[in-house]
Amino acid sequence: MKRMVILLFTGTFLLLTACSGAAQKDTSSAVDSSAVSSDAASSMLESSTPSSADDVSSGSKAPSSSQASSKQDDTVTLTFPEGFTIAQIGARLEAHGVCKKSDFIKSAQTYNFSYYPLVNAIPASSKRAYKLEGYLYPDTYQMYHNMKPQDAVGKFLRNSEQQISQYSYSGMTADQLVTLASIIEREADNSTDMKMVSSVFHNRLKVGQRLEADSTRDYCTQTLLAPNGPFSDSFKYYYNTYRCAALPAGPICNPGSAALSAAAHPASTSYYYFITKNGKYYYQKTLEEHEAKIKELGM
Repeated sequence: MKRMVILLFTGTFLLLTACSGAAQKDTSSAVDSSAVSSDAASSMLESSTPSSADDVSSGSKAPSSSQASSKQDDTVTLTFPEGFTIAQIGARLEAHGVCKKSDFIKSAQTYNFSYYPLVNAIPASSKRAYKLEGYLYPDTYQMYHNMKPQDAVGKFLRNSEQQISQYSYSGMTADQLVTLASIIEREADNSTDMKMVSSVFHNRLKVGQRLEADSTRDYCTQTLLAPNGPFSDSFKYYYNTYRCAALPAGPICNPGSAALSAAAHPASTSYYYFITKNGKYYYQKTLEEHEAKIKELGM
C-alpha cells in the first residue's frame, strides 16, 4: 500500500512537471511570434512612410549625396566683363565646356527669342550683323557643362530684360540706346568720362554729324571682317561710323550698367570732339579747338 502511494505521488509529480514544461514552451513560442509580428509591422510601417530623403509632395526621391555632388561639380561659374562681344562670350563658354562657340552664336542668330520684349523690339534688318549683340548682359553666371546653347543664351536674356529695361532716353528706341551705350563702353573707361563721351555723341546725333568713333571701325576690322570673318565687306558701311550716318546698324559689344546709364543720362555740355592720350580725356567744342589739341599733344 505504501509503495502504491509513493508511485502514485511520483507519477503525479512527473505529470505536473511535464505540463509545466509544455506551458513554458507554449509561452516562449507566443513571445517569439509576437516579436516577429511586431518587427513585420514596423517594417511595413517604415516601407509605407516616406523617409526624410523623400519628396513627399512629388513622390520622387531626392538625389543622394553623390548625385547632388555630381550636379554641383557640373556647374561652372563664369564672369563676362563689360564690353565683351558675342564672339568673345561664345569663346569663353566653349573654353569651359558649356557649349560650342559656333552653336551659341547660331542659337542667338536663329532661335526664336521673341517672347522677350526687348528682343521682340529689335528691328529686323539685313544690315544687322549679330542680332543679339548688345543684349547679352555682362555679369557673373552659373552655367552647366554640355548645356543646350539656347539655354545659355536665355540666361543672358533673362538678366538683360531686367537690367536694360531700366534705361531710356527721349526720342531713342531701346535698341538705339543699347547701340549708343555699346560705343560708349568701348570709348571710355570710367563712369565720369562715359557721361562726357555720351554728351559728345548725343550732340553730334542732334545736328546730324557722324559719330566717327574708332571703336566702330575696330569692330568691323577685328570682329565682322576679320580674316575669314563671317560677314561681307559691305558691313563696314553699316557699322563703321566714319562711313555710316548716325548710329551703326546694331551694337558693337555688350554694354554694362555704367555705359547704359551714360547713354540715358549724358552730361550737359557743348562738346563735339574728344581726344584720349595716356588714359586722359580732352574735350573740345569746335574742329579748330580739336585740331589745335591734337597738335599740342603731338598726335
